[in-house]
Order: sequence, then C-alpha cells, then structure tokens
Amino acid sequence: MATIATAPARAWTRRTCLTWGLALAAPLGLSACLGGGPQATVEGFYAAVAQGDVDQAMTWLALEQVSANEMMLVKGKLQVALAVSKEKIDANGGLGSIKLLEQTEQGDNRMRVQVQVTFKNGKTDTEYMDLVKQKDGWKIKL
Repeated sequence: MATIATAPARAWTRRTCLTWGLALAAPLGLSACLGGGPQATVEGFYAAVAQGDVDQAMTWLALEQVSANEMMLVKGKLQVALAVSKEKIDANGGLGSIKLLEQTEQGDNRMRVQVQVTFKNGKTDTEYMDLVKQKDGWKIKL
C-alpha cells in the first residue's frame, strides 16, 4: 500500500513543478519576444553572441530601415563580428553578467547605454551602445 500512495504523490509533485515552471517562464519568454527594456535588449543580444547565433543576434538589432539586399550584407558582417566576440567570450570562460552602468536619453526613442560585461573568469569589459525604440521594443542601432 505504501508504494501505491507514494507514486501518485511523486507524480503530482513533478506535474506541479512543471506547471509552475512553465507559468513562471512564459512571461519571461514573451517579454523577450516583445522586446522589453534596454536591459533585456542588451542581455538578449549578448546571449545570442555567446551562443554564436547570428539569426538570434539580428533580432536585437534595429533593422526596420534595412532593405532585403542590404540585409544579406549586414548578416555577413555580423557573422564575422560575432565570431570574434564569441571567441573572446569563450576565452574568458563564458558570459557572466551584463549590467547597464549608465543610460543617457538621446531624444525621443533614442538612448546611449554604457554596458559592463563580466565574464565568468571575473574579467570585465565596458562598452557603449546606441539603442532606438521601435514598434517591437528597444533595438541596438548599427
């Protein structure tokens, strides 16, 4: 009898954990798809770079005004830049954290951010990015 009572309780716990996990993860995934704020944009971009995913990295770029012909050129240049950046991330043990140190408004729907990238080996880099707010959220301006 004890084994019969234990099995359903264990199954219910797994199901509950899965349900709660999905319920909590869904808003995060949805906010990433919808753009989100500057922090989410920068983090999403760096995560794509760390994975070497050019297509995902491009979703974080302001490309509304880029023609189809120019898009192929942008993707080619991004592949080269991404490979160099991924190599740097890998050489430093991976991506640790991304922190926006400063956000400066640059007029309507434009912002310049100072980003501190911390690698897993403890080293840090500081970079500047220009962001623009588009209909689907904040994007990194080329």
